[in-house]
Amino acid sequence: MEQRERILNAIQALAVANRKLPSILEVAEEVGLTKQGILHYFPSRRALDAAVILRALSKVDDAMMEAAAAGSPAATYLRLSSPDEEDQAAVMVLVAALRREETGLPPEVGQAVTRWQGMIAEELGDPVRAEVVRLVGDGLFGEALITAVPPAAERVERLVAHLCTAPVRGRA
Repeated sequence: MEQRERILNAIQALAVANRKLPSILEVAEEVGLTKQGILHYFPSRRALDAAVILRALSKVDDAMMEAAAAGSPAATYLRLSSPDEEDQAAVMVLVAALRREETGLPPEVGQAVTRWQGMIAEELGDPVRAEVVRLVGDGLFGEALITAVPPAAERVERLVAHLCTAPVRGRA
């Protein structure tokens, strides 16, 4: 495994175990490096936090690209927006990095959201409906962050059935 990945994995494991984003020294100890060793791969705390954010973004982007190829980005977006208990740990790390990031989100985040909404619009054939799906997904994600409880799978599947199926002709 590449050293950068080991460092990012250590951040996630420590954050889950300690319920807070670890210091660079804690990460260094976990992976058997010095602080300077960590800074060799990530030259600042900001770079380290950005890497955490971009790694999470990349995982969602990969899933959305796969879903678009399979013709189901809308349902996938809603399902990804409601993290299960395992994903809650990754979300916690991401949120901690976002809170500490003083300059806001990296521009790649906005670009990805635009790309995902485009995939959804292509599937549904309606840009407004695609925006509704994206906003509902964002709401599910926000709710999971606030309550720290993932939405019930049945609820998410009801939303998928309602928002992601083609309307019957003659009925809106």
